[in-house]
Amino acid sequence: MTRRQFLQTLAALSLAAPAFAEQASTVRVSGPAVAETLPLLAMGRAGPLPGIARTVVFTPWNSPDQLRAMIATDGVDAALMTTASACTLANKGVPATVVALTSSPVWLVSSDAALSRLSGLDGRDVLLPFGPGEMPDLLLRALAGQAGLAFIPRHVGNALEAVNLLSLGQGHCALLSEPAASLAVSRAKVRARPDAPVLGKRLDLRDAWREVFPEHPQLTQSAFAVTGSLARDAVACKALQTAYVQAAGWMAAHPRETTALAEKDFPALASQAVDGVLPGQDIRLVMGPQGAQDARFFLGLLHGMSPASIGGRPPESSFFEVDA
Repeated sequence: MTRRQFLQTLAALSLAAPAFAEQASTVRVSGPAVAETLPLLAMGRAGPLPGIARTVVFTPWNSPDQLRAMIATDGVDAALMTTASACTLANKGVPATVVALTSSPVWLVSSDAALSRLSGLDGRDVLLPFGPGEMPDLLLRALAGQAGLAFIPRHVGNALEAVNLLSLGQGHCALLSEPAASLAVSRAKVRARPDAPVLGKRLDLRDAWREVFPEHPQLTQSAFAVTGSLARDAVACKALQTAYVQAAGWMAAHPRETTALAEKDFPALASQAVDGVLPGQDIRLVMGPQGAQDARFFLGLLHGMSPASIGGRPPESSFFEVDA
């Protein structure tokens, strides 16, 4: 090694050392603008996590592609994502362990009252955030296929685009999570003519899921997953799981404080609060053996429709660590 090479290496190490020290003292978590992400914000308010002495640092993600890029560049340690995305990571060789499952509200939003029943979907066009093969598309295909229904997908870039199209009357219905579902309804009220049909949240797909799949009643499509090197650290996984569950409990007891917490990173979500309470804030955690069983069933359905949607095969037995 020449002197120049040595100095370059030394300079690189001196720059990397602070970054490494910062990474070793923090847990970097991420999530989209949905209610289930809010515990990640609350986790950062209580100081270092017990057991691993790391402080939680939060960064939002705005699209599945952005999340995948963050994981590929080792920019995140744990994130809220779909169960299918977590399984895909594991199958692609990225260590991933699911430490909490949630059953999130997913609404069919429309002015058509017939969509209060799943059968009203038959033959209708549906605005679906993100592209073919992403979770909104797969979820509705799984339900409609089992129920013997057909719909016409209209894929749009993201949930906000679907909200805008609905509020402008350029779509019959949309499949939306919170807060996008409430945002669509509130925007439509502002823009609507007095004689216009009323846009509303017609059907929560969790209710339809229980009817179509009574033996696996929990729609466990959302996961808090630990990735990378921490996914193999049982102590870290347990600490993150405990912190997420406790933060969800804190949210339930402190709804207005939670809304204030959301205002910095998710102002659009915070703006949908009614009397200080956010839509979808009553997070439905699904833990224990039954939760893992329902999630495996869900992944099995997706695998039957599109093996690529979960990375090619069902997850290994160690994938779910949700026995909180």
